Amino acid sequence: MALGDKTSPVAVLDDREDDLERACDQVEDLDLSVFSVLLRGPRKMDELLDYLLAKGCGALISDHRLHPRGGVDFDGARLVARANERGLPAILYSAYVEDDEATSIRTWRYGIPRIVKKGPGSTGEIAQALRVAEEEATGHRSLERRGFLTPITVVDVHDHIGRPTLDVTVTAWRPDVPVTIPIALLPPQSRVGSTSLIGKIYLGEVNFYAEHESDLFFKDLRLAPVPPSGWRGE
Repeated sequence: MALGDKTSPVAVLDDREDDLERACDQVEDLDLSVFSVLLRGPRKMDELLDYLLAKGCGALISDHRLHPRGGVDFDGARLVARANERGLPAILYSAYVEDDEATSIRTWRYGIPRIVKKGPGSTGEIAQALRVAEEEATGHRSLERRGFLTPITVVDVHDHIGRPTLDVTVTAWRPDVPVTIPIALLPPQSRVGSTSLIGKIYLGEVNFYAEHESDLFFKDLRLAPVPPSGWRGE
């Protein structure tokens, strides 16, 4: 979808009717056509994307907190990441960015080109975010959105009920600044006995050229190999 091409509407999806109407108005202010989707009742994620593609949608703007009101078992971050994976440019539009960015959003951050916080002054940000999503859909990721292999070190563990997280430092980003990530990003075998994780080093792809912590993603994390004893010649 070329931004401004009215032949391919932008799908706007939310589980709240009032929020959906406001978001649609903002997209129309950009002189784009809109395909409005009020999420109600059970829907499978890929079936929903099939439906949007069949309707000729050229992009997707999704709210993040879609359940339980929306009646689905996925959130907007996961939906947006899957849409981009399938070639449908998509961005996340949420009122709870600060609350969820280190947990449910960070889990899928690699597949989310841009996140826009809901609000009346965000119309310009939506336009810019859609352009970035379109660029990534054609294989053009900016340097700030490219992942490179780097060590990360676990420095703390938070056993929040239902969403345990880790504080990690990223060697190639700002090694003295802890970054919170969901424990779900670790390999399954590393998610047990979480307190023993402190001090462990993992390797993974991180976009360490990103300026802001909220833009960081963590991909394909695995435990770093332990150096053999005496490797320093001691």
